[in-house]
Amino acid sequence: MFKKNLYLLLAVLVVVSMLLAACKTPEPTAVPTKAAEATKAVEPAAKDLLDEVLEAGKLVVSTDPNYAPQSFLNDAGELDGFDINVAQEVAKRLGVELEFKTPDWDLITAGNWAGRWDVSIGSMTITEDRQEVLWFTDPYYYTPASFAVHKDNNSITKPEDFSGKTVGLGTATTYEIYLEGKPLNIVGESPMYDPPDGVEVKPYSTDSEAIQDLALGDGVRLDGVMSAQTTIQNAINEGVPLKLVGTPAFYEPLAFALDKSRGPSDKMVAKLNEVLAAMHSDGTLTELSLKWYDVDITKKVKPSEAPPAAEMKTIVIGTTDKVTVLDPADSYDFHTWEIHHNTMDTLLHYIPGTTDLEPGLAAEMPEVSDDGMEYTFKLVEGVSFPDGTPFNAEAVKWSIDRVFALEGDPNWLVTSFVESVEVVDEYTVKFKLLAPVNYFPLLVATQPYSPISSKCYSEDAIDADSTCGGVGPYKITKWERDVEMVLEAYDGYPGPAPKTTKIIMKYYADATTMRLAVESGEIDVATKTLNPTDYADLEAAGELQVIEGPGAQIRYICFNVTTPPFDQPEVRQAIAAASDREAITSIAFQGTHAPLYSMVPMGMWSHIDAFAERDVEKAKELLTAAGYSEDSKLQMDLWWTPTHYGPTEADVATVLKDNLEETGMIEVNLQNTEWATYKEYMNAGSMPVFLLGWYPDYLDPDNYTWSWGHSSASDDMGIFYASDEMDALLEAGQTAATLRGDDRLKIYQDAQELWTVDVPTIPLTQGALLVVAQPDVEGIVLDPNMLFHYFLLSK
Repeated sequence: MFKKNLYLLLAVLVVVSMLLAACKTPEPTAVPTKAAEATKAVEPAAKDLLDEVLEAGKLVVSTDPNYAPQSFLNDAGELDGFDINVAQEVAKRLGVELEFKTPDWDLITAGNWAGRWDVSIGSMTITEDRQEVLWFTDPYYYTPASFAVHKDNNSITKPEDFSGKTVGLGTATTYEIYLEGKPLNIVGESPMYDPPDGVEVKPYSTDSEAIQDLALGDGVRLDGVMSAQTTIQNAINEGVPLKLVGTPAFYEPLAFALDKSRGPSDKMVAKLNEVLAAMHSDGTLTELSLKWYDVDITKKVKPSEAPPAAEMKTIVIGTTDKVTVLDPADSYDFHTWEIHHNTMDTLLHYIPGTTDLEPGLAAEMPEVSDDGMEYTFKLVEGVSFPDGTPFNAEAVKWSIDRVFALEGDPNWLVTSFVESVEVVDEYTVKFKLLAPVNYFPLLVATQPYSPISSKCYSEDAIDADSTCGGVGPYKITKWERDVEMVLEAYDGYPGPAPKTTKIIMKYYADATTMRLAVESGEIDVATKTLNPTDYADLEAAGELQVIEGPGAQIRYICFNVTTPPFDQPEVRQAIAAASDREAITSIAFQGTHAPLYSMVPMGMWSHIDAFAERDVEKAKELLTAAGYSEDSKLQMDLWWTPTHYGPTEADVATVLKDNLEETGMIEVNLQNTEWATYKEYMNAGSMPVFLLGWYPDYLDPDNYTWSWGHSSASDDMGIFYASDEMDALLEAGQTAATLRGDDRLKIYQDAQELWTVDVPTIPLTQGALLVVAQPDVEGIVLDPNMLFHYFLLSK
């Protein structure tokens, strides 16, 4: 049994501070060819670890017995401790015998176990570099990092009171890193509050030595210590004259680990998570925590019990999205545009919560010539970029000319419509168009039109990592790619000041880790994207806000219509008829998407349900007409990308495979590759059938039809579709006299009907925008353009 001796103060040291490592991306499963060919059978994968453990009837667990009270040898020479009891309970619930191995800690954390044990149950902290070689379960408890003072001290009552004081701690610990103001680099964790300023850090070989020095008296050698709360509490229980101060500064999530090199372990991780959830729910983990630590550390302190975030004027937002290219001349993804939206305004922008425009960096709405060929903007005056360069008409012209010259991904939003930009005077600029475009003001609200500083950006090169920004509510003050971005209010912005002066963006490798972060209070807001089931779970729990907004994101199937047999419209029509949108929305998206029967989203002006509902018999008729049968099946590859659209795309592809094969006349081989390669394949036209998603550039049906339906644009999407009839409709849609007139309405409804005949793409689903937030977060406004307005957030 556990003995409460002072030597146990060494027990719960937090010693992990690992360098961040980028997550490894999957390799392409195959190199596609333009023609759909029968593929060789794939060898079955190795058994999942769970199957092997259950077949063997034994679970082999590694533990390091040098960390009492988690794991140690008791007086009888037997393994004992918190982790030992946890492992025993896990084996019991799995219905298998238990065997322990006791390798050194560094061997456990290094991975590549060569099958010597199945699972590490040893209070391992989840770190970025360990995730390179190990799988982790959900955390089963947390080590809280806390402050303590001598019991006679009455002047230090909260962490900020340590400013200018001497604090002792174990060397090379996360406590030392925290007080030095460095990143913790722990997955799913960041400080609950900033470290006190001006602390004199005094490192010791162990935390226990620091505690012993503090016990000599208040201020004799130390003013306080920082250590694991369990270590401090054990010392207090042993009679050491200490007392805890404030709430924990941060937590370290501790989890079971499994070796990635071993092979498939998805089922094992899921089963262990199921067991841990049950042990949390029925109180087993709490009981063991109280037994060994005299305190329940299986859950974190509620965010409301931490120092009020309002005092820090900071909101922390988590996302699984990534910033790609920070240069607006080349950025063309949802999240990067969202960062631009908050750091570089455009001449016009959407009024939050609406589809209406208002002036941004323009002083007023533009003057339009009678022929619709010229738009003249008056600009706000007396404004500078964060680097001090004046914002004026010259800056607008320079920025647009640069988009023309650099030919970045989104440049078509400018070059397809604008002939030139003319400086009228210092604060007046004129856009001359190639042809009248009734929705040109909507284009001006897109990010390639963002004015930027000519002194901060290169004239002849893309500045992919530039944090210069433009003139917006915030400026970027810190950025570590795929880790963290800090935005601070820009006092030179002419619009309303942001509600919160500092926004911290945290980037997560996966949805599970981000859910942990929002549940623990590490982040205030979780945006794109949690797993579909997470939203329902969190809403049912009732402790967090789950907010749903109108979404204009769509998912769809694309065809290279020049690649046999997909050059036959009836084959494409058959696949459309066989696709089960209801199944995709319920299975893959768990109800967070809705079935979509047109490329124009529901709720957008001109939308109609053009495609018919699923009809397997119709699909069979079309396939028969195309020459296929149950004995001579259509062999096809279906391509998808595993991470770019979040964690659901594999499920979408799997459901579609089942849908199509239900005809008995199609055999589907699923292929995937990461986004960078996927785009290369798409541009080369080497994927005959593939999945894509779309977020709006501007809120108009043109934005959901032209890129795939017009012959001048579809090649860029890997579709190569050309139809004189469709071209005429889409061109007429751009030049109609009024943006929302009856004549333009009929044009887009006719285009949607023609789409069901030619089928260059098949619309599948339309998703809502979902955000999870702490109860005290206010100002979340979600609108169809799907860009999150950070500047409205407060708490």
